[in-house]
Amino acid sequence: MNILILGYSSLVKKRILNVLLKNNIRFSIASKSSTRKVKKAYSWYRNYRIALDTSNADLVYVSLPNSQHYYWAKKALEKGYHVIVDKPLSENFLQAKNLIKIAKNKKKLIAEATFFNYHNQFNKAVKLLNGVKNIKHVNANFVIPFPKKNSILMSKKLSGGCLMDMGPYAASVARLFCSGKLIKMYKTITKNKQDIIVSFSILCQFEKTSYSGYFCFGGEYQSNLTLFSKNKYIELNRVFSPPYNKNIKILIKQKDLLHKKKIKKDNLFENFLKKIKYSLNQKKYNFYYKTILEDIKFREKILR
Repeated sequence: MNILILGYSSLVKKRILNVLLKNNIRFSIASKSSTRKVKKAYSWYRNYRIALDTSNADLVYVSLPNSQHYYWAKKALEKGYHVIVDKPLSENFLQAKNLIKIAKNKKKLIAEATFFNYHNQFNKAVKLLNGVKNIKHVNANFVIPFPKKNSILMSKKLSGGCLMDMGPYAASVARLFCSGKLIKMYKTITKNKQDIIVSFSILCQFEKTSYSGYFCFGGEYQSNLTLFSKNKYIELNRVFSPPYNKNIKILIKQKDLLHKKKIKKDNLFENFLKKIKYSLNQKKYNFYYKTILEDIKFREKILR
């Protein structure tokens, strides 16, 4: 695998490069903002167009501000690359649908990099509940301290805001842990004076599962998911950004007894990339097309 990364974001620095280096995956970086080159990068570009025109990579990873995701993902697909895009993959359903249409025509993979569920804690939790079918209720909470005023998370021009940043997580939770069709959704959205969404909450009723969630910019850090079955519940902490270099614990309560289970450290991006490599080798991409559309439909329902 040979990867071209468009953008030198904090995610690339903290989560991605160490996995590429560990697995001896060749990578190049295109960045307009950073002048500090990564020594082990195969090539370093200052222009995205030149990078796409001249790179011999087979996969492009788009890690740019939200407003630029669609444009550069489209350009990469049209150039014949497989593409992974930081969440959110696009600003709306029509953009996502168009990217998938191009990907299908080019016989290429396109995937959204919402990969929190590739941590082993989720397999353990679902197994302890004897399968997703036994989950009756899901509660998710994701709160981060308020971003700085100059953060891209707070830029309307760059398609920032809580729903764009955390909406993909809310949608993925529904897809992964809720059974049956969505029957009803109640939601509240809070905006600041600049008309940027800073929090949203949802209460959803699926055919077999209920789902409540609170996602917010501005508060004490929380990243929790609780899964309830008929006779037990499991609480997972550090859900949406689990550490890759530390063991974590999940809480299990059954018959009024609470105990902890140790989960060995696990690198979720490394697991995600393995799945991508397998899909490329098998030339099977429908899973990614389907989840992209399913998730963005859910996200857009929050806005209606």
